[in-house]
Amino acid sequence: MSKVFGKLFSPGKLEKDLAELQRKAAQEPNNYYLLVKIGDLLEKMGRRQEALKAYRQASAKYTQKGFLVQAIAVNKLILRLDPTQQEIHDHLAQLYVQRDRLAAELEARDKGLSSDYKIGKIHWPFIPLFADLSKEELTRVMDKIEIKQFPAGATICREGEVGEAIFIISHGQVEVFRVNNQGNKIHLAFLQEGDFFGEFAFFTNSRRRASVVAKVDTEILEISKEAMEEVVKEFPPVAQVLLKFYKERILDTLLATSTLFRSLSKEERKQLLPKFTLEEYPPGAIVLEEGTAGDSLFIIKKGEVEVYTRNPQGGLVGLAKLKEGDFFGEIALLTGRPRNASVRVLQPTELLRLAKEDFIKIVETHSQIREFLRETLLLRLEDKLRAQGVFQESPRKEGLI
Repeated sequence: MSKVFGKLFSPGKLEKDLAELQRKAAQEPNNYYLLVKIGDLLEKMGRRQEALKAYRQASAKYTQKGFLVQAIAVNKLILRLDPTQQEIHDHLAQLYVQRDRLAAELEARDKGLSSDYKIGKIHWPFIPLFADLSKEELTRVMDKIEIKQFPAGATICREGEVGEAIFIISHGQVEVFRVNNQGNKIHLAFLQEGDFFGEFAFFTNSRRRASVVAKVDTEILEISKEAMEEVVKEFPPVAQVLLKFYKERILDTLLATSTLFRSLSKEERKQLLPKFTLEEYPPGAIVLEEGTAGDSLFIIKKGEVEVYTRNPQGGLVGLAKLKEGDFFGEIALLTGRPRNASVRVLQPTELLRLAKEDFIKIVETHSQIREFLRETLLLRLEDKLRAQGVFQESPRKEGLI
């Protein structure tokens, strides 16, 4: 075994591999990742300064072309070898927050040049998680990012695990899939460079709903929940950026898969998202009280609540426990009558509130939502009457509703 190992990593083989990578890089000048691989190999050979030079070349190329995620990944490699180069994140953050102005300037300069001397527009990507951060905030987030590498076939995260990080692909490809009750693999998506995953479990404090496996050798940027909480503590406005990101990515997914809102088009969901406001409740808090007027619909972002009423003797009667993705408060909005149940918080909970006027507009213009709510209304009234012991059979059978 030692002979084989020595042969695999002998100086002669490493030099040969380096020459092959350099040849490919000369043939494929737009394949900047080859520069990263050259840097990796030079570092393995102990040629630290040459490795840094290769990484800096890759970073400059990625930055010039506006590949933010890839530039961040290479900069992390540079900082690992030379921790004194802290300004590279600051410079990259400055370019990103000024991306629109820089692009416009370059485009204007292009117009005054012949076709042989076009500078070309920097195509900085729009990344929701980073889009509204200031230079200082983005620099701090970059500092907190960790870079991880996974060989082809490696599992990056598993369905059912607690989600403690968001992942961004800086190089490679992954497959997202679930396993059904019969043990069969259900393919969901292939994700490429620049794509995010893991954000749903990250923001909802829930377990991961899918597994992710590297299809090829893959490089990942990881932002842990603990790291983001440190950034928010240092820069409180980042919390609003995260909420906006949640609305754009997570709440949109929640609405798209919700039995209540899934009939809405993507554009309709986009228009609805800003109308939701986030509210936090501690355990024991009363969100709704039976007998009060209804003014909002609620969707549970994370946490758990109990819906309850009182029987004729005044005792509490539990009707349901609702968790992430469930909604409540719609009955009073639909009937115009006082709320027919109370809702209290069982664990720290975050709710998304939709005001009555916005909810009514959606219901009035979408027959599918009206029909679904009508069925939900009947079922929830059934549950309440049954819990109070008013009847044993369905109230619809007995003509009570």
